[in-house]
Amino acid sequence: MAPSLEEVVAAEGPAPVSEETELSILKQKVDLDIDFAARSVKGSTEITILPLINDVKVVKLHCRQCSVTSIEVGGIRAKWEYTDPYQRLQMPYQSTVHQHGLLKDKIAQSLRPTPAPELTVTLPAKLIKELQAQPLQAGNGEKLDVASGAPLLAPIKITIEFGVHTFRDGLQWIGCAEGDRRYPYMYTKAELLPGNTSCIFPCIDDATTRCSWEISIRTPRTLGDAFRLPKHPESNQAHANGTSATSATGAANAANGTGVSSHASDHYLVDLAEDEAALELTVVCVGDLVDDVVDSDDDTRHTVSFNLAQPVAARHIGFAIGPFEHVDLSAARESEEEERLGQTAIKVEGFCLPGQSKELLNTSYTIAWAVDNMAIKYGSFPFTTYQMLFVDDLVPDTMATAGLSFCSARLLFPKTIIEPIYRNTRILIRALADQWMGVNVIAKEAADHWVVAGIAGFMTDAYMKDLCGNNEFRWQQKLAAEKVYELDVDRPSMVTLGQLYHLDHTIREFVNVKSALVLFILDRRLMKTTGQTGVQRIINKIFLNARTGALNNGELSTLDFQRTCERLGHHKLESFFRQWVFQSGCPIFYATQRFNKKKLVVEMSIVQKQLERVTKPPFEPSNFMREVKEHVNDVWAPETNPVFTGPMTIRIHEADGTPYEHIVEIKEAVTKLEIPYNTKYKRLKRSRRQKERQMAEGVNVEGGEDALLFCLGDKYQTEEEKNEWNLVDWTEEDEEKMGQESYEWIRMDADFEWIGKIHLVMPLYMYVSQLQQDRDIVAQYESMRYLLGSNPHHVSLSILVRTLMDDKYFWGIREMAAEGLAICAKDRWREIGQFHLMKAFRELFCIAGTNMPKSNFFSDRRNFIIQCAIPKAMAQLRDEDGKVPLEIRRFFVDLLKFNDNSNNTIHDDDNESAIISDSHYIATLMTCLSDSLIASHREVQPTYSFNFDEDEPMEAEDHSDVEFQHLAIAQIERHRRIDEWDPSYHNVYSVTALGCLQELTKAGIVKDKTKELMQYVRSGNAESVRLAAWRCLSEIGVLRKMSALSYLLHCLGADNSASFRDGLLIVLGEALGHIALGDPEPVKAPPQPMADAGLIIEHEPSAEAKRLEATRKTTPDGALVALKATLENESSFKDALWDATTSTDLSMEEVAALCDIAALVYEPVDSHIVSLTLPRMWRCKNMGQGQIKFIPHGKYRTEPRKGLSLPHWQKMQQLDLKYAGRLSKEVHDKQKEDIQQQAQLKLMIAKKEQELQAKIAAQEAAIPAAAPPQLPTPTTEKARIKLNFGVKRKQSMDLDAPGGAGSPKAPKLSRQPTPTESVASPNRKGSPAGNRKRSTTPAARSAAGKPKGSRTVILRLGRNAAEAQRILLSSPRPQNGATIVPPSITQPSRSITPTVPPSSSFPAFQSPTNSMNYFDTPVVADAASNLGLFRTYGPAPVADAPAAAIKSESVETVETPVGIQNDIPSTADVADVKMEEPSAVESKPAMPPPPRPKLTLKLGSRKSTGDAGSPA
Repeated sequence: MAPSLEEVVAAEGPAPVSEETELSILKQKVDLDIDFAARSVKGSTEITILPLINDVKVVKLHCRQCSVTSIEVGGIRAKWEYTDPYQRLQMPYQSTVHQHGLLKDKIAQSLRPTPAPELTVTLPAKLIKELQAQPLQAGNGEKLDVASGAPLLAPIKITIEFGVHTFRDGLQWIGCAEGDRRYPYMYTKAELLPGNTSCIFPCIDDATTRCSWEISIRTPRTLGDAFRLPKHPESNQAHANGTSATSATGAANAANGTGVSSHASDHYLVDLAEDEAALELTVVCVGDLVDDVVDSDDDTRHTVSFNLAQPVAARHIGFAIGPFEHVDLSAARESEEEERLGQTAIKVEGFCLPGQSKELLNTSYTIAWAVDNMAIKYGSFPFTTYQMLFVDDLVPDTMATAGLSFCSARLLFPKTIIEPIYRNTRILIRALADQWMGVNVIAKEAADHWVVAGIAGFMTDAYMKDLCGNNEFRWQQKLAAEKVYELDVDRPSMVTLGQLYHLDHTIREFVNVKSALVLFILDRRLMKTTGQTGVQRIINKIFLNARTGALNNGELSTLDFQRTCERLGHHKLESFFRQWVFQSGCPIFYATQRFNKKKLVVEMSIVQKQLERVTKPPFEPSNFMREVKEHVNDVWAPETNPVFTGPMTIRIHEADGTPYEHIVEIKEAVTKLEIPYNTKYKRLKRSRRQKERQMAEGVNVEGGEDALLFCLGDKYQTEEEKNEWNLVDWTEEDEEKMGQESYEWIRMDADFEWIGKIHLVMPLYMYVSQLQQDRDIVAQYESMRYLLGSNPHHVSLSILVRTLMDDKYFWGIREMAAEGLAICAKDRWREIGQFHLMKAFRELFCIAGTNMPKSNFFSDRRNFIIQCAIPKAMAQLRDEDGKVPLEIRRFFVDLLKFNDNSNNTIHDDDNESAIISDSHYIATLMTCLSDSLIASHREVQPTYSFNFDEDEPMEAEDHSDVEFQHLAIAQIERHRRIDEWDPSYHNVYSVTALGCLQELTKAGIVKDKTKELMQYVRSGNAESVRLAAWRCLSEIGVLRKMSALSYLLHCLGADNSASFRDGLLIVLGEALGHIALGDPEPVKAPPQPMADAGLIIEHEPSAEAKRLEATRKTTPDGALVALKATLENESSFKDALWDATTSTDLSMEEVAALCDIAALVYEPVDSHIVSLTLPRMWRCKNMGQGQIKFIPHGKYRTEPRKGLSLPHWQKMQQLDLKYAGRLSKEVHDKQKEDIQQQAQLKLMIAKKEQELQAKIAAQEAAIPAAAPPQLPTPTTEKARIKLNFGVKRKQSMDLDAPGGAGSPKAPKLSRQPTPTESVASPNRKGSPAGNRKRSTTPAARSAAGKPKGSRTVILRLGRNAAEAQRILLSSPRPQNGATIVPPSITQPSRSITPTVPPSSSFPAFQSPTNSMNYFDTPVVADAASNLGLFRTYGPAPVADAPAAAIKSESVETVETPVGIQNDIPSTADVADVKMEEPSAVESKPAMPPPPRPKLTLKLGSRKSTGDAGSPA
């Protein structure tokens, strides 16, 4: 069981005291002067701090890319130390990509999530004074909390003057770079994690330090003033402040991209028309506008001041300057609502670029209502006003600062676009909720991010429920639960993921979805337990504590949130938080039910099987970088929770139609229940069904008021309609079974209190009853999921088409019904499903009796969704050949060709009409047509016929598919060209056409279109189009070429758009994923039927190749090895990657991301070549008037004048460095002394060796020499001996060799078991085979026992060999380590086994045929006895010859023929001879050759059976 939250906190102990506790920030004042032409900022800041102790020596601040000119503390100039991390990004010219580790280490302390301070200010001595006055107050008016007995110290003011001349972070400049044809403006790049604001001005930029702010911004009044040429051209350089102002060229124009007049270009640094130059620059900033003063020295500039009394963190400070249009969103309130709110009404404002005000008003129409709604539910808005600013190049969709939300211009849409209305509205509502929870209240630590994200998401869902209704709300919650179930597999808990936000953007997205869903189910459980207290009341309490100061510094932790929930809910929630917060995964329930007639109970069994889950998200290029980063950073998922506990509501709809709810407690892995049954007479059910049926047919029935009407799915009940639609109902047998059932259906988790999967075994007709009679969207969704997964039947098709055509169903259920018709349309129901889909589309959207589509009518959004859903379902239909029916494909072409959108109008409140765009509908048809072409494409397979009959006529080739492909692709190309002349919303035509081109190219239908695609990636095209083109190049494999990959890296390092660079980094990660994982296996089409005879060639890779390929595609280790092998030696990729990494336009986080990519491929090198200029002689010349000129002359000096000193020489020796220059006299003396000491040491060693050799010679002389062996003369008589040799284990392939070195974890991918794996290791429990160390020692080999696949070797021996074998085997055993030599055999010079001392560290190994330990008693035999039993010639070997290592295989058993059975001892007697271990010095075998593919030739005829096109 996992520990509780209190136990975790107690185990970690108290938090360490940080340096920030020595002081407190009261207030910060910032003065900025903006220069648009030079894209620079200069200014000053005044920080008021309150020391908390007397001996504060230094103040540490965050300050990046700034040039600090002066610092004063209390009016006294102070000393400071400053290290700019961006200066450390500069690498030497000779550096290469192998220095990525060195570059990453330089900036490691400045990276998110916890950047270290860079500016250290030393406080002057005796500056801190004590106060006797009243306690100070913070910026929010609250008294500062000073510990009792602690002295009250006087505040200190630190004034810093600075300038920022080059921005890589902090500010985003738009329209100021060369070729950027947009309105010039700038804004702060606010981030979720700290580190951005300190790039603009010095501050304490951490996660929790908060204070009040005063901000003054001096800026030009108009665009013309910002870029006006100076009066004196010679002052151009000084005005640009070191930056070429002429680089900021390019015309500023309207948002639609039209050209502008350039007749006034000679007056401005950029091309501006007079009306554009007259546009006023608006300053949008956090806080309240205090003053706007025109500069007395320069009337073209003014200073705007803002005051923010609410304490916020530095990362929540933001501002923007540009020609923005102002939109009053508060005007959307009705007059009655305005009067009711009165003074409490919050002013809501929107800002956008010129020409986008109508889109802003349409997009943000509900924001004012949302502010009022949340203010009523959760307390007043934390700030005085709420502002929304829509800008370009914003990386996330929204980013919240104090009362100001930066929103991406991608979210804007006009009233003629209806597709993104729900998604974009929800994103904007979430940005509003972040003001309450995210800016006003912040997370205490990184592990508490889930609480902040969850509460903001809960507030968003609650408002969307009020705005869109309960059905939409529950539908979205169910989809979110399904998404969490699919993704939450082998992932860390939410507490752990909060500390990993910086690794990948998808981690934050997952936490946002899951945390809001966890609070939703917590709300359901609390409401059921208490009836009053839900999560909304808990949120109100948290906001109240933040306003009153009970929540210290507005910081919310997981422990505080849990305690608040338990205090208000009067219920212990330790189990809930342990399961859903501190652990990961979702439960999987398998439930069975049975009605017990004797007991009148429903018996249920609920089993949890989440440990047996097999469905996991695939390892694919889209998640390759996240998986690899988690793998490299040792991010591991906790163990899956075997048992989830909690209450569950089971609802039984009994025979009389009444639902009865039963709350059961799930406590164990297997839960058995007996639920009481309430209805006594099942006869009511049968009579009610008959009445329902008759009333649906229009027959008046007595007592019909007791019957439930078919409220849903009651379409087409008459016989005529059934025949027209080809519908069938339940048979009489099915009706009888339904009548015998004791209840209608059973629902588990009826109150939506669980996130997981529930498999409830019920008959199909029970799920159909639930679909048609249960009004809950979640119940209908579960019924549809069961129908889609069940076996197809005519009845199920009839139910699905009725669901599709019934507009009383929710649009999501109807969309699922259309998909279900395509899924169930297979086998013999194929034609029926196709007929139903075609019939439904004709009935809804075509002229009666024809396939000609009606004019589009999208005023009802539900019709638009269904009109897109049915073609998507049609594209999934397949005929008997696996193709999309030709009728469907032609239907798609006709829909594109005859689409009519002329009457698709909409009227607004001003009676202005506009045509609703059909761009998303057309894009859907293009995708469906492309998918159908791919599914129907068949490549011609080569066949080899052996029929030589020349009279047989040739078969005519069918070119109908080829001709249709050309016609269909022409329709896609037509809409792509339309987008070039009349751009669609976000260029959706071009983006969709590029996606279709990608899939068609991968399928081989379209030839290589690389040249055409490269035109779309050029700068100047829309960002969405460029990214779509790059993604298409990645998917079709073009980025496997180093030239294309290098060009992508060049674009990444040179582009000015932060959002485009972020998207390009994602594409780069996917491209690396394709290289690492390889191309997916193509789906093979069923082979065409063969003639009477033919030749089929089957090419199948070897098992080893399959294993390596599987490891590559399923594990990060294998993928990294493949990636490294592909890119390691590519010089062009090396150079391009390093050029992008060292680019001066990239932010620090982007540089770190590229360093991480380099670390996946290349070994880090912590050194590099340094080039120094050789010194020269100088001479000086007196120029007069106190001026002296120094002139270099003479040759370069290549040697130092003084020799290297002894300490420096010793240091170089320690570092193993070489020095070829001049040495000092001390070093020479030291070298002579070392040489003398080494000579003396050699003499002593030689003397000792002579003494030792003399002793050995004396001992050998005392031992008598043995006589040579007398072997008998060979005869023609032969004997046989049968020996078993074990199969030698093959050498494992070491992927850590030079070809696979350098991966972060040095992976080994071989999955073949080794001998050491047969013994469980006590220290590595459950270690995978791929990570275990492999052993090739003899001891390890013998421990494996007898290998499989041993072979028998028969040796035919002559007479002499047989006699030698008899003498050898009849020799007595050696006792107590002594060597026993047979009488006729001399002292051996070689041993049959290596001599191992009794104290060997190897474990005892047993013989396969004897329990004897062969390492206890070493055996030495005579090599002259010819152990190999082969004929030997020549003299006996020399006794002193060195023993050679024996490399033969182990002898397993000994079998002899019957003829010499009596001369052979028993098996126990020859045990010492049978076990022959390889020598410890055996050389490592060479690497085996790579496995060769197998080629199988099958000759003969192959006839088709079953479906056409399938092999026999």
